[in-house]
Amino acid sequence: MEIRIRYMDPKTVQRIDELAEEKGLSRQEFLHAQLQQLAVFREENNREQRLQQLVDRNIQTMAHCYTAIREMNEFLHFDEPGEEYE
Repeated sequence: MEIRIRYMDPKTVQRIDELAEEKGLSRQEFLHAQLQQLAVFREENNREQRLQQLVDRNIQTMAHCYTAIREMNEFLHFDEPGEEYE
């Protein structure tokens, strides 16, 4: 599919050309890559946020499990390494 953009500020086009040149790309290649990245950015960002939420929930669950195991050990009078019960 072809996309055309008209009436761009010449300074903007010049800056795009500079950025493309820095990467060793043509203007077409540079803009193609930038538009593709823009198209998937939101989806990737949402995926990253969901992953972070999952990690946070796992950390909370592990903390609750640790607390429950400590309480059971205290109830059963099991010593943890480095601790002694009287």
